[in-house]
Amino acid sequence: MPEAIKTNPYGVSDFATLRRSHGYYVDQTWAVPELEKLHFQLFLRPRRFGKSLLLSILNYYYDVNEAGRFDELFAGTWIHEHPTERRNQYLVMRFDFSKVDGATLEQYQQSFESTCMIALKAFIRKYRTVLDGEVLKMVAATKTFGAAFDTLTSNADVLPNKIYILIDEYDNFSNHILTQLGEDTYASLCHGDGFFKSFFAKFKAASQAVERIFITGVSPMTMDDVTSGFNIAENISLRPQFATVCGFTHADVRAAMDYFAQAGQFPCDQEEGFRLVTDWHDHYRFSEDNEAQVINPTLFLNFLDRCRAAKHFPAELVDENLHTDYYKLRHLVTTNGRLNGKFAALETLVADGGVTARFVQSFQVQTLAHPESFLSLLFYYGMVTIGGAEGRWMKFVIPNLTMRQFLADFLLHGYRDACQVNDRSQELADALGAMAKTGDWRPPVSLAADGIRQLLCARDLLDGEKAVQAALAALFSVGDAYMVRTEHMANFGFADLTMVPDLIRFPHLKFAALIEVKYLKKSEKIPAAAKRKLLAAAKEQLEQYIKDHRLVREWRLKPRGPVTLIRLCVIFHGEELLIAQEI
Repeated sequence: MPEAIKTNPYGVSDFATLRRSHGYYVDQTWAVPELEKLHFQLFLRPRRFGKSLLLSILNYYYDVNEAGRFDELFAGTWIHEHPTERRNQYLVMRFDFSKVDGATLEQYQQSFESTCMIALKAFIRKYRTVLDGEVLKMVAATKTFGAAFDTLTSNADVLPNKIYILIDEYDNFSNHILTQLGEDTYASLCHGDGFFKSFFAKFKAASQAVERIFITGVSPMTMDDVTSGFNIAENISLRPQFATVCGFTHADVRAAMDYFAQAGQFPCDQEEGFRLVTDWHDHYRFSEDNEAQVINPTLFLNFLDRCRAAKHFPAELVDENLHTDYYKLRHLVTTNGRLNGKFAALETLVADGGVTARFVQSFQVQTLAHPESFLSLLFYYGMVTIGGAEGRWMKFVIPNLTMRQFLADFLLHGYRDACQVNDRSQELADALGAMAKTGDWRPPVSLAADGIRQLLCARDLLDGEKAVQAALAALFSVGDAYMVRTEHMANFGFADLTMVPDLIRFPHLKFAALIEVKYLKKSEKIPAAAKRKLLAAAKEQLEQYIKDHRLVREWRLKPRGPVTLIRLCVIFHGEELLIAQEI
């Protein structure tokens, strides 16, 4: 009989469920021996990046109770052919902090305690037949997780095996506390006798019973804040040997598309699909010593699933769950309704597509006011990635269009929070959609200029060129019609703003745009000669860019394709639009 078609494992984070349901699996078990070299590890990746599945693989591989299922679970994988001596040698205690929730710190503490007790009781049920009966009685007599855990681990001499601690989403609820309840409440969680600090201190004191710990999360900030309670975990996230762990390479994505296409489960054009995936979900680089880039696996599988269900490419490529995760971070760029010191770094990112700063591998919440800590936090969240490195200095770049949209939203949200202006994003998105169909660029330029005039009211515009460029780029990033890029390389130059119609998803669009942005300080005079000089410079630059044959080919410009290119020069005098002219 022919082999059954593999299922798309989108949303499946349990390895046994994936294997039982005949799910498509990109084998990453080759990393297990490397992970085994260290006893206490912290592994960080952005949200929805497959960390839970990796943790599940470790659970089934090391759990002594799963020894009889090794062939069933791991047949066909790399580790099945190269097992290590520690395979199925541990009592595994697993925590999942993604479920911890509350509205106050007290409610969070209650939820946390409940989650820990559930994990401990599951551990006891799983190993009841091999655990010492007297120890179990003493554990049962305790009232709290801390007391129960201390009782269990202080009797290490009667444990049949050492304990392996797995912690998933360690900083999920602490990040919620920071965004919802503020820095003071967050500090009480992590410092002094805070319950989270005390939790990690338990593991440090239980070294006779606990031999291994593997922790997943998004950023090192919370771990750094509780470091005096737990300072033995090594952050392995940026080590070159783990650069592709959890992510999909281009070869992985092409192989998956080939498989599902041949199985009749991917009805769309594969090359166009690959281009969409790389534009929107690719280019994450997690080591300065390894240039490998990976694609977000969860978002790719979601893309495959939606293509199969709809039988065409989805109109919306940003997962709604991702919106929820990232929008909670928008508050970081304002303090008490005013733009803070992190905002300049954000403006540079949106205007230039990248910024160079010192990389900070670990940091505490009180240091987030420093631009380098803020940028490093954005790196761990996947909003920027490594574009190059020299010593401790890193070139942070925006990895893809998904993250460009989020950063543009951060920028606009910061301005709006500071200036208390009305949000006209939908009106601008509609105008940009009309421009992509009809070529009428005046309405969106007018709306964007009006937005800049209002949004920048709180800024010192004695030298506001970067603010104007960033705000314009962010405003033009709303909506779906255009893929917006800044400082896009074209014919040995860098175009200020490129607006490329997404013809794969919206083939009826007919107009692209190259925009050159010029700026005069508010204090400068504007004689006619100065205007002519700026327009002449813009014309020369635009004519240079359009000679790039790649643009003609990739953007399907006339005469090779159906798209007409609009070449615009916009000149701002302070926050006021002085000239908008097609060239």
